[in-house]
Amino acid sequence: MKKFLILLMGLTVIGSMLGCQQQVDQDIKDKIKFVPNKDYIGDPHPVVHEKMKLTDEEKQEFDKLQQEVLIQKEGK
Repeated sequence: MKKFLILLMGLTVIGSMLGCQQQVDQDIKDKIKFVPNKDYIGDPHPVVHEKMKLTDEEKQEFDKLQQEVLIQKEGK
């Protein structure tokens, strides 16, 4: 009987801790809100540079397309 009560208490504590953790996660999500900064003068959509893993052929094709885009932009 004693072991059963200890096991029941342990499960109760674990259950309440899991419930508290879920409530904390939800509270944090509710507190996080996007508020635009009107004083920000930088680019709102900055260019993100990522290194791509391409084969040599794909790299050459990408460079060619990139040059074509740059030429079209300069022509406008």
